[in-house]
Amino acid sequence: MSHEPLPLAALVAGATGSGVVWSLPRGGGVNVNLVRLEGGGSIGEHVNDAVDVVLLGVEGTATVSVDGLEVALEPGALLVVPAGARRAIAARGGTAGYLSLHRERGGLMPRGS
Repeated sequence: MSHEPLPLAALVAGATGSGVVWSLPRGGGVNVNLVRLEGGGSIGEHVNDAVDVVLLGVEGTATVSVDGLEVALEPGALLVVPAGARRAIAARGGTAGYLSLHRERGGLMPRGS
């Protein structure tokens, strides 16, 4: 793994479509994904019972709904979503990018609404 800083905003800007544009290689104890949502793109409501999840805004603005409370995730803003909380994420306006971080786990999937 490189010890150079990762240009997160540039990675989001240089990608197309919605989805994960970069991930930290598995096996280090932490799961890190850089997610890009095109304008109008979203991740539907779901629950992750296993781990707390940290979201860090990178580009644009996303609306994050946590147990029905909506908050804006802007560049530089950090939000902790506790395990067991119901959440959904949507790009607000144009493209949004955010980093998702949590303790590494294997084989678990978030459950739907």
